[in-house]
Amino acid sequence: MNESKKNIKININDIPCYCSVGIATEEKKMGQKLIVSVNLEIDSTKLAKTDAIEDTVSYVDVYKIVQQIGQSKSFSLIEFLAEELVSGILQMPLVLSAKVKVCKPHIPYKDFQGNVSVEVERRK
Repeated sequence: MNESKKNIKININDIPCYCSVGIATEEKKMGQKLIVSVNLEIDSTKLAKTDAIEDTVSYVDVYKIVQQIGQSKSFSLIEFLAEELVSGILQMPLVLSAKVKVCKPHIPYKDFQGNVSVEVERRK
């Protein structure tokens, strides 16, 4: 009997990540807190039968990837950081697709109000 694949979506929201990011030298030097949200689609075929952690994606592992990549180097653009994050997350075996949203809540421009965010979505 041929079993059909089952997929599930996992959302991990509002992960704080302190990064060296920005165009201005002071921005990069001081660093800043970004807020990262990750939406995953995973193959849950085995998970549907086992209820076992090894058959899903650990939220903690996703958190660690965000921290590791976010703190690995200095970034000029949050767009590039988002690309790096989605590429790292797609390396996880069960992940079929990933969407990463990076929010920069504080823009260092005198008259700027609000925040800026970018989203990158990729499939394997």
